[in-house]
Amino acid sequence: MLKSKFISDILELLLDGDEDGIKARSQIEFINESDYEYTGSEVFIGFEHKKGIEKYRCGKNDLILDGVEIKSSELEIGANCTLFFSKGIIDNLEIWNFGGIYPKTELTDYILTQVWANSPHKTIKKNQHS
Repeated sequence: MLKSKFISDILELLLDGDEDGIKARSQIEFINESDYEYTGSEVFIGFEHKKGIEKYRCGKNDLILDGVEIKSSELEIGANCTLFFSKGIIDNLEIWNFGGIYPKTELTDYILTQVWANSPHKTIKKNQHS
């Protein structure tokens, strides 16, 4: 189970597009964050997998999903999210800051928006007081 509401919100929007993404949504209950690697302008979040996730494996082994944009007062311009799969299982999430250094703490306020072509443009908002 994910510990981070921020990561959970990102995955909720990323896994809301095509058939593969919607099928992979069932994997969320079987993952948790295992490590964060900050590289300056981006952060990579790795995931551990619980037993049982295999039955929700995607048809595409090396699926890559992107198209969720982050706006936050804690980022200069904004950021983009990309979810990578390995052997049909969620592997890691990359958050890439459009400008400057990505903060080494979880964002406390953000607006997440689906931005891929023909997306429903769903958004999730969180501010410091919610």
